[in-house]
Amino acid sequence: MQINPFDFDRRVQEARRLFEEGRDVPPQLLDDSVVRSWQRSRHHGLCPEDRVIFNVVSRNDVRRIGEHHHLLLDDVAPEMELLFHSLGRANWILACIEAGGVVIHALGNDNPACRDLAPALRVGVNLNESVAGTNGPGCALAEGRPSVVCGSEHFLDEARVFACAAVPLRDPYGELVAVLDASRRHGGHRIGILEPVALAVRAIENRMMRRIGGELRLALHYRPELTDSPMRGLLHFDGDGRLLGANPVARQMLDLPVGDGDGRLCFESLFEGSMERVRAARDMPVALSCHGGLQLFCRLEGRRPVRFNGFSPPDSPPARQQDPQAPFHGDPGVTGLLRQAQRAFHHDLPVLLRGETGTGKEVMARWLHRSGPRAEGPFVAVNCSSIPAGLIESELFGYEGGAFTGARKGGMPGKFEQADGGTLFLDEIGDMPLELQARLLRVLQEREVTRLGATRGIAVQCSLICATHRDLEQRVAEGLFREDLLYRINGLQMPLPPLRQRQDFDDLVRHLLAREAGEEAPPVLSEAAWAALRGHSWPGNIRELQQALKLAVALSENGAVTVEHLPASLQALSAPLSTRSSGTLQRAECETVRVALARHKGNVSAAAKDLGIARATLYRKMRQFGLD
Repeated sequence: MQINPFDFDRRVQEARRLFEEGRDVPPQLLDDSVVRSWQRSRHHGLCPEDRVIFNVVSRNDVRRIGEHHHLLLDDVAPEMELLFHSLGRANWILACIEAGGVVIHALGNDNPACRDLAPALRVGVNLNESVAGTNGPGCALAEGRPSVVCGSEHFLDEARVFACAAVPLRDPYGELVAVLDASRRHGGHRIGILEPVALAVRAIENRMMRRIGGELRLALHYRPELTDSPMRGLLHFDGDGRLLGANPVARQMLDLPVGDGDGRLCFESLFEGSMERVRAARDMPVALSCHGGLQLFCRLEGRRPVRFNGFSPPDSPPARQQDPQAPFHGDPGVTGLLRQAQRAFHHDLPVLLRGETGTGKEVMARWLHRSGPRAEGPFVAVNCSSIPAGLIESELFGYEGGAFTGARKGGMPGKFEQADGGTLFLDEIGDMPLELQARLLRVLQEREVTRLGATRGIAVQCSLICATHRDLEQRVAEGLFREDLLYRINGLQMPLPPLRQRQDFDDLVRHLLAREAGEEAPPVLSEAAWAALRGHSWPGNIRELQQALKLAVALSENGAVTVEHLPASLQALSAPLSTRSSGTLQRAECETVRVALARHKGNVSAAAKDLGIARATLYRKMRQFGLD
């Protein structure tokens, strides 16, 4: 059969026929990566006629996804907006898909021209190959490299109206954390949007580098003039020259394996010569030879104290600067517990972090790891509420090859093995399925993990930090959490105060303003703006404060933030308490209650939690304001 090389659909149909007959597919018909994805899809038990992509996603799932991935979204969303606007009216849908295959953010799915595609690219849809078969994002996640899948290259019939281009997104430790995807209706040919998507991914990866801080930040490239371009590699070191993280460009240049950072490597182990030579050159490129013989040009980007997201105010007095990585430096009510947690963790006792959503439990966990006995090992975080119940066992404990349909040929280490020699952080442990709690308890007691499908255990040594926003004692009473597991993880409890109770609120606001302003001078808050910030209950805690200040910086004019630059929910609280009449107070309070109830569609429990008050108090307010 003679096939026109430009007739895309005919070539794919011929490749599919050969594939279904069990014959080899020539590379001139179809890319090998698509054939491999077809094979994986078949091994997952999928049939082309399956209909799974357009399933309904619950609002609770959408909310939980946003909460769990808020840090990633902070870096992804701005670059997605820029790329989306650059695409004009070309009817593209952009989506960010996390490492498990779930869509966490999308743009363009409200476009009427994309009406038939939008349901498949909305938040909460799972595009993992094991669920949705061959598709751009799923293939990029499975292969760890850019992927273009168009028309009939998709395994499922229902996806063949798509043309997708997806590029993997890696964090400063080299781990694949998401993919960025651009999709549109299939037009009968390959699409050429891969390069713009790749450039957006590079910009996101460079944004992610800012979160790890570092006293010494190096930009590097083969050519000196490109050390100040988006194509530069980035390395962040602490004050002692230990590597904290690197973007993928730098990892490729220096051949760094995944996970290197957290003290595994230092400046001298990467380059010949001393760090002082780079410091002395300030922001001018310096030629440095790598130990492998490669010569690169390095430029100092800036020296700043390491600061974690939401903590450590910028103008701390000298007494607080002994450990610039410690959270809650400005809150004297927590410093005693902080020292206790550090000592307990150093003696290999598990630490249980308790607090509302958004209070900084993962930030605290990372700080404990960096100051703990296994600081040079990996930090592995697992959110027990975000992993589907059917996958959490293999995620935690790993599996052997052939343990189940679709299992990777060589098997896969679980999170316990990955955390060996470091720290395992089990976030939202109160939501772990009851049937897995007994196995978790056994692993914690025996310090040995057995993969699914294996008969022999593997010894593991790792520090343990758990976190939850739930009342675990109540969960025990309800039969939803094992009492013996609670005793095992509760070596020392560390309650994290909600933002409304923190004594370092003003310092924290100043720090976040400075961080959002970047290289520019932070804007000054007006008295009314300060009053609004101080008067809010902050049910979303630091996460909500960050978003409010991000908006304030974006809207500020002439270096000043007024109350008009804050979210609408805060503007009613702008007048100073001393000048606010009781009538105005009541109207503002009534409006706050009304908005919270409307936001949660009349769900009193959810609204009370949002407002940070008891449900009985909210009922009383509703009767007072005639809202019941």
